[in-house]
Amino acid sequence: MRKLAGLFVLLVLCGVAARAQDTPPADTGSQDSASQSSSSSTPSDTNADETKKPVKKSSAFSPKYEISVGYDHRSYGPAGSPRIGMSGWVGSFDYDWKRWLGFEGELQGVYATQRPLQGGVEKPSLYTVMGGPQIFPFRHHKISPFGHILYGEGYYQISVGPYGGVGSKTSSYFSHALEGGGGIDVKFKENWAIRGMFDYGTTRFYASSGTSSDSSYRISVGLVYYLGRK
Repeated sequence: MRKLAGLFVLLVLCGVAARAQDTPPADTGSQDSASQSSSSSTPSDTNADETKKPVKKSSAFSPKYEISVGYDHRSYGPAGSPRIGMSGWVGSFDYDWKRWLGFEGELQGVYATQRPLQGGVEKPSLYTVMGGPQIFPFRHHKISPFGHILYGEGYYQISVGPYGGVGSKTSSYFSHALEGGGGIDVKFKENWAIRGMFDYGTTRFYASSGTSSDSSYRISVGLVYYLGRK
């Protein structure tokens, strides 16, 4: 929880800095005098300045929506048990309310197959549905770092067996889920980008037995499609 709280404070500070960038600079007398002196320059001086300093095209853009799908790998640590490496999928939808701030909804599912020493098969699976703010502190460019905090609901299921003459058994658990992290988008076409992401999360699937929070580390790689422009 301390890691997620620290990350939340960092995202808020990034958001404040990004909001400050949206505030236009105040007009000053020096700017007026500078504009008067520039207007009094000869046409030849103006043409020379334009030749020396060509205008660079900005790489910034402002999508209205973002749709992302990709591969998800999670290292999940059930309370009192070794960590489980689980792989699956992740999908998200983001509404960009501001150039630097969006609201994200995410759905993911990961799975694993284990063969304990005592024989048999264990098949755990984990799903989460979460949402929260997503911050782009430098707005959207060809390379766009971002951070987010997500909160929602998690579902964990594990099928065990059969073991010898004992049949299989399936147990399932629900829990609140909290995750925080971030990543980077690398735009390679007009409406497409590659996304890499790392997150840390907590759940309490075994809270009824009095155990502590479970923890998860996950790495995601996928594609982003930008829909619409502001």
